[in-house]
Amino acid sequence: MIYSLYPLTLDVQGRSLTYKGCKLQCDERTLMLFQLLIESYPEPLETSALLEKLWPNTVVSSWSVTRLISDARKLLKDAGMEESVIQTLHGRGYRLEPELAAKLQSHVQDSNTGAVRVPKTRPLAWAALAASLLVAAIVQYVGQSPQGLLIGEPANVKGRILWVDDHPENNTAEIARLRDANIAVYTTLSTEEALMLLSMYRYDAVISDMGRSDDSLAGLKLVESLRQSGDQTPFFLYTILPSDAQRQLVLEHGAQGVAVDETALFALLERVNWGIKSTAPREDERNTPLTKTDTSN
Repeated sequence: MIYSLYPLTLDVQGRSLTYKGCKLQCDERTLMLFQLLIESYPEPLETSALLEKLWPNTVVSSWSVTRLISDARKLLKDAGMEESVIQTLHGRGYRLEPELAAKLQSHVQDSNTGAVRVPKTRPLAWAALAASLLVAAIVQYVGQSPQGLLIGEPANVKGRILWVDDHPENNTAEIARLRDANIAVYTTLSTEEALMLLSMYRYDAVISDMGRSDDSLAGLKLVESLRQSGDQTPFFLYTILPSDAQRQLVLEHGAQGVAVDETALFALLERVNWGIKSTAPREDERNTPLTKTDTSN
């Protein structure tokens, strides 16, 4: 299937996005984002739906969607596109800009006859069926989820870790090992996102890299901000070949340790009192589906 929204063209089968015929360099998740926006129009996509579709079986924060949308907009702007492509509907999610969607045409590729232009249709019956199935799935999931869990968290979780790294793909082995030990791992990409999450939810430990983006001391600044705000969540720096000065600074600012490999990291994590912070919400938190604790035990 090829979707044309001049000057954009999304080739679903070929996994490419072009602007005025020029192929844009974008990852698979960005391509999936545009495909979902096109195929759901005119209905908006909520953040929860995007998280489920774009990060399946992965626990990430809603900020990951915000970052992806921002990066997609920047990609098109850098390519020279001045028109807005993704519309933000506050409280409802995201959808294609109506002016762009009005140009939407789909092409079904045929190996014998080539591309055949087919008008794109949106039968209300199909839309209603899809909505019904989505609602049913959500109801079933919520009904089966213990009240004390964050969305996507395994049952009987031992503890929670917030992992701050702008390249989370580098930590897949460590994260898998933690989850096998029944420890929920939540990943985020920046210091700002981490501080916001820590202000809303409780974690038993924070793991952070040292440098992120253009800030070579991002990890140091994160632990410094936490301690200055009175947050004493155990903090571990996970980085390659830190200097002696960096090690000393991080420890002086309140970190519990520095690890350079998986073995050292898990040795440090053995000191964590799992479940101490996870069992109660912050005093100023309300009982929401995200933070409500299970008091049945």
